[in-house]
Amino acid sequence: MSLLGEGLRTPAGPSRNRPHGNVGVLRAFILLLFAILTVRLVDMQILRGEEFAQRSRENHIVRKNILPTRGLITDRNGEPLVKNVGVYAATILPEMLPASPEARYRIYLRLQELIGVSPLEVQTKVDEAIAAGRDYIAIRIATNLPREAALALEEASSDLPGVSLEVTPGRQYTAGPAFSHILGYIGPQTAEEAKQLRGKGYQLNEPVGKDGIEAWYEADLRGQIGYTAAEQNAQGKLITLIGQQDPVPGNTVRLNIDAGLQQYVAELLEASMKDNGTGWGDAKQAAAVVMNAKTGQVYALVSIPTYDNNIYADAERRADELRRIHTDTVTYTLLNKALNPAAPGSTFKLVTATAGLAEGSITPNTAFQIGCSLDIKGENDVIYNYPDWRCHNMLMDVRTAIAWSSNVFFFLTAGGDLERQRGLGKDVETSGAVLAAWARKFGFGKPTGIDLFGESPGRVPDPQWKRRTKVGPGFAPGENDWFLGDTYNTAIGQGDVLATPLQIARMTAAIANGGTLPVPHVADAVIGPDGKVVRTIAPQGEKVDVDPRWLQVVREGMLGSVQYGAGARAASSRTTVAGKTGTAEFFKPDGTKSQHAWFTGFAPYNDPEIVVTVYFDIGVGGDKAAPVAGKIIDYYMEKVRR
Repeated sequence: MSLLGEGLRTPAGPSRNRPHGNVGVLRAFILLLFAILTVRLVDMQILRGEEFAQRSRENHIVRKNILPTRGLITDRNGEPLVKNVGVYAATILPEMLPASPEARYRIYLRLQELIGVSPLEVQTKVDEAIAAGRDYIAIRIATNLPREAALALEEASSDLPGVSLEVTPGRQYTAGPAFSHILGYIGPQTAEEAKQLRGKGYQLNEPVGKDGIEAWYEADLRGQIGYTAAEQNAQGKLITLIGQQDPVPGNTVRLNIDAGLQQYVAELLEASMKDNGTGWGDAKQAAAVVMNAKTGQVYALVSIPTYDNNIYADAERRADELRRIHTDTVTYTLLNKALNPAAPGSTFKLVTATAGLAEGSITPNTAFQIGCSLDIKGENDVIYNYPDWRCHNMLMDVRTAIAWSSNVFFFLTAGGDLERQRGLGKDVETSGAVLAAWARKFGFGKPTGIDLFGESPGRVPDPQWKRRTKVGPGFAPGENDWFLGDTYNTAIGQGDVLATPLQIARMTAAIANGGTLPVPHVADAVIGPDGKVVRTIAPQGEKVDVDPRWLQVVREGMLGSVQYGAGARAASSRTTVAGKTGTAEFFKPDGTKSQHAWFTGFAPYNDPEIVVTVYFDIGVGGDKAAPVAGKIIDYYMEKVRR
C-alpha cells in the first residue's frame, strides 16, 4: 500500500486533536450573526424597502423639475408692469459630498471664495440635514446671488461634488411704488403654504404670489412645471438624457389700470399731503379710486404711502428697511388705504338723502329753515344741541342740503325732531334700523368683491349691533341703548359708521348710473402664452331697489355742490362734474381732535363715465380732497378717455 493512499484514508475513530468544547460557542455566534442579518434585511426590504428602493433609483436616475416662466401683468394698454428675472441660489446635496471631512471643508472654503458664505454656516446646515435623515434633499446655502457670483459658481460646480446652482423664477417690479398695493409681490412658500400647495403639484422652491394681483391670480400666472430626467453616475455626473417635458409659461393678466393715470394720481396725492392752510396739519395717509361708473373697471387705485415691492426679492440685504415697513404703526405702509375703512363723513349723506326720499320722511320739495344748529328737547326737558358745520341761515331743500352739506337737514331727514318732523321710522330705534338697511343696500358693511385680498367690510351700526357690542367692562348700564344722537351721527357719516374709499366709490357709481352697484375689478382679461384671450373678467353688479326718480334728485344736489356749493373746487374746465364733499371728525391716539377729508363724484354729468373718490386722513373735504379729484378728472378726460 502506497503512502499516498495511506495518507488519504479516513481515520476510523475520532481524532484526539479535534476540538470539542468550542463547538457550541461557534454555533451560537453563527446563529447570532444570522439573526442580526435577518433583522437588518427585514428593516431594509420590508420596513424601509420603498425608501431605499427610491433612494437607489434616485442615485441612478435624476429628475430635475424646470419651473415655468411666470405670466406677465400689464396695464390696459398692454404696457408691462413687471419683468421676469432669474433668482440664483447655491445648493448642496449632502449625500453627494465627499466622505472625508477634510475634503468637505475644502469645498466649504471654496464656496466662501465664490459667494461669500461662511464655511461654518454651510457645515452646520449640512450636519443638520444629515442628522435629520434628509441628506438626499438639496439644501439652499445662499440665495439672491448676484449674476456674476452665480456664473462663477456654475463654472466651478463641476469640481465641487454636491454643489449646484439653482435658478428660480423671480420678479422685478418695473412700474414703480405707485403700483405696489395693486401688484403685490411673490416670495418663497411658508411651511403652511407648502402643506396646502403640495397637493397642487407645487415644488418647494417654487415662488408664489403673496399679495395683490400676484396672489389673486396665482393659478393663472403660475404656468405648468416641466422636467428633465437623466442618468447619473456615482460621481454625480449626468451621463444620458432619458426624457424631458418643457414647462408651459403662465398666462398674462391684463389689468384695467391705466399706468399713466395710476402714476399721475400717486404723484398728485403725495404732492397734496401738506397742510394747505386749514391749520389741521399734514396728512399722513391718502387713497384714491378711479372707476368706470357703469362697469366697475378700476382705472386707478392708489394708496399712500407706497412702498417698493422689490424689497421682498432682496430681503436679506434690505432687512432693516423691510422691518420698518412691517412695524409701521403710524402710516401702516403695507395696508391698502383704498380697501381700509374710516368715518365717511358727509359723503354718507347721499345714502341718507336717498333713504329719506324713498321712505317719505322728505320729498324733493321739502324745505327746512337751516341756521347754525338744531336743538332737541330730551327727557326731563333737557335741551341737546346738534351743530351744523357752519351757519347756513337759509331755506334748504334736499338738493341745496346736498350741495352745501347741511348737517341739520339730514338730522331731520333721518331722525326727525321728536315733535313735528318724523324720521325714517316710527320711533328712534326704527329710524336707526331703516337707515342702516339703506346703507347695506348701497353696499356698506360688506366687501365690494374686488379682485384683491385684504378688503375690509367696514361697519354699519344699528340698534341690534349697539346692544350686542357696547356691553361689559368699560360701558355703563344703558350705554348700549340706541339714542336719537346715534341716528343723527350715522346720518352724517360720523359716530360708529365706517366705510372704505372703494365702498364710497361704488355707492357713488350706483347713484350716477341709475341704481346698479358694480363689482369693482382690477383685472380685465387673462391672456395665454399664444396671445389669445383665455377669459375676460365680465362686469357684474346688483340692482339697488330704489326709484330712479330719487337718484335723479340726489344727482341734482351733487351737481349743485360742484357748481355753487361746498365741492366747487372739484370743477373741471373739460367736463361737467357732480360730487359730494366729506369732512369727518375723529380723535387721534393722543386725544386731540382732527378730521378726514373726502370727495366723491362722477363725470360727465349727463352720461357718467367715471367715478373719482379721494380720501386724506387729515384735512377738509372741500379744500383738500375736492381739488385733487378735479385734477384727476381733467387728466382722465384729456389723456385716458377713449
